Amino acid sequence: MVGNSQLIEHYRQAHASRVYGTSSVKYLRYLRPEIGILRPRSVLDYGCGQSRFVDMLEIGYPLEVLRYDPAIPQYATPPAQPADLLINIDVLEHIEEHDLDAVLAHMRSLCRHAIIIVDTKASNHMLADGRNAHVSLHPHAWWQARIEKHFGPVRRIATPRSSRAGFATWQLAPRQRLARLVARARETGAYCARRAVGRHKTAWKDSTTHNVD
Repeated sequence: MVGNSQLIEHYRQAHASRVYGTSSVKYLRYLRPEIGILRPRSVLDYGCGQSRFVDMLEIGYPLEVLRYDPAIPQYATPPAQPADLLINIDVLEHIEEHDLDAVLAHMRSLCRHAIIIVDTKASNHMLADGRNAHVSLHPHAWWQARIEKHFGPVRRIATPRSSRAGFATWQLAPRQRLARLVARARETGAYCARRAVGRHKTAWKDSTTHNVD
């Protein structure tokens, strides 16, 4: 297990006592186009929390979904084999800076490609010791440089808010960039249609009622 054991225990208690760590489903419409272009056969949600993100991808073909989170006992064992794609959403800002390289190296060992999104703003939550829950706060460029130490050149990807730094670890050919634009337009159209009838938050609300077994 990599990372600060006291912080992991804090989040273990949080997950055991309440609905926590479900927000990554808000990224579905941004990340489905990226994932659809890559066409992985296996996806690992690293630091999954209680999120249903990997269950809700619906990218049109059978997909092996995997989860890892040291703060949730049933997901605390990492997979034995690397996944085609690792997803890491709003996790790294919760890792103390002196542990980041170890965590990133662990992530790299578990995947062929990765999508990594980091929140660059302070959290609304505080730790028991009085620190902000986002113990590693840095700008987009800092995170890019740190991630590239382990994954090589990355490209920035769209996220719901400008405070989120989003990166993909593979590059796109011109034809793939066009296909991604078409897929993003389709996702945006579907989202706007749901918003028009007040259903745009359905996935988010459903995820908050999900109980981890």
